[in-house]
Amino acid sequence: MKVCIIGAGDAGAIAALQTRRLSREAQIDVFSKRGELGCNPCEIPLVLAGTVSKWQDLYRGYRVTPFYDKRNIKLHLNREVTDILRDKKEIVANGKKYDYDKAILALGINPVTPSFSGLDGKNEFTPSTDIADARTFDDAIPKNSSAAIVGGGFIGLEIADGPKARGYSKVYLLVRRDIMRAYLDKEIAERLRQVLVERGVELIVPAEIEGISSRNGKKRVILSDRELEIDFIFFGTGAEPNAKLARQAGLNIGDTGAIAVNQNLQTSDPNIYAVGDCMENWDSITGSKRRHQLATNAIRTGYIAGRNAILENRISYGGTVMPFVTRIFSYQVGAVGFTEREAREKGIETISITVNTPYLREPRRGKPAWYKLIADPRTQTLIGAQLISEETVSGTIDKLAIAIANRMPLVKLVQIDSCYSPYVQEDQIAVPIQRLIDELS
Repeated sequence: MKVCIIGAGDAGAIAALQTRRLSREAQIDVFSKRGELGCNPCEIPLVLAGTVSKWQDLYRGYRVTPFYDKRNIKLHLNREVTDILRDKKEIVANGKKYDYDKAILALGINPVTPSFSGLDGKNEFTPSTDIADARTFDDAIPKNSSAAIVGGGFIGLEIADGPKARGYSKVYLLVRRDIMRAYLDKEIAERLRQVLVERGVELIVPAEIEGISSRNGKKRVILSDRELEIDFIFFGTGAEPNAKLARQAGLNIGDTGAIAVNQNLQTSDPNIYAVGDCMENWDSITGSKRRHQLATNAIRTGYIAGRNAILENRISYGGTVMPFVTRIFSYQVGAVGFTEREAREKGIETISITVNTPYLREPRRGKPAWYKLIADPRTQTLIGAQLISEETVSGTIDKLAIAIANRMPLVKLVQIDSCYSPYVQEDQIAVPIQRLIDELS
């Protein structure tokens, strides 16, 4: 069995690992056009803010070449795959042909930079999994004292933490509509706005950027009502699935622009799988197609495709409920399922409640939490949740993700046994769930 994996990010590496675990005899080749292994864009802010002291601390597990050497997996760096010859079951990399029985596309994404007039490539940065890009960005941080971040997604907000931690005098966040609109409704987003303002980030919403220019070593952002002079610009304005190679090979591309796959993660060619950010995902609530570009999904789908390539498709992928968590300054922000806005856009009637809980572990300096829960009154089930707190929120989000994925009725969800100790965070999800049940009644 010959397995060619195109892409050495999280999805590709996990696919290679699972393939090897199931077959000691398989010939596994992993191709990357980059000169060295990279890291996730979401990890870049850790180094920029000084939470992680150096890039080498991020090199672990499948991000180091001994991982591949130990498992007899051939890693081809500086090898860009330029063609897939499906009729011959060959791929072409740097002009050389490689046979495959199964191929797995882990092509990732391409950052989107708006086409503003005046962009010249100087002191302009985008999120990237290429460690060389990350180092260039890291070198620029200590040399400057002001920045403009364009985009209200979680990467942009995480990036804002780095310059402020380094003592920047001015950090502007330029947002077209609202912050973290894909994950948060206005009630929770407003609390996050307050956090940003309290930490000294100047939030400009809506930001109408008319152009960008460079003058005397500075960047100028021209807005409809003012000009900002800063040292560098970071564009956290989203990313497109990297589907060019698949399209060139004649594979089906979905309406979202990502590579269409079935429940086994096979493309329109049954011998080729697609995983991670480049594949077209779907939500497990309604089954509607979507993009879902997170490391956790890359790992899940890489696991499934790697095993299916060997086991002849024994594992089905059931979609995602979009669980998500991040840290913005000292606050953790989590979400799962639909926002109320998205649910209504999909024609789902909703009932929601927003709760600011009492202090958690108040005698022991616990922190408050803001919850928003969204339910479908027809099915009496949870379809979305949002949470922000200085306490840990990931456990609660994971619990609610399981409830949403399994369509658990709220009356059963509220009765789930939970652990408790006054020395650790209390999970107070029962309070908002009870209120949501009352609202539904």
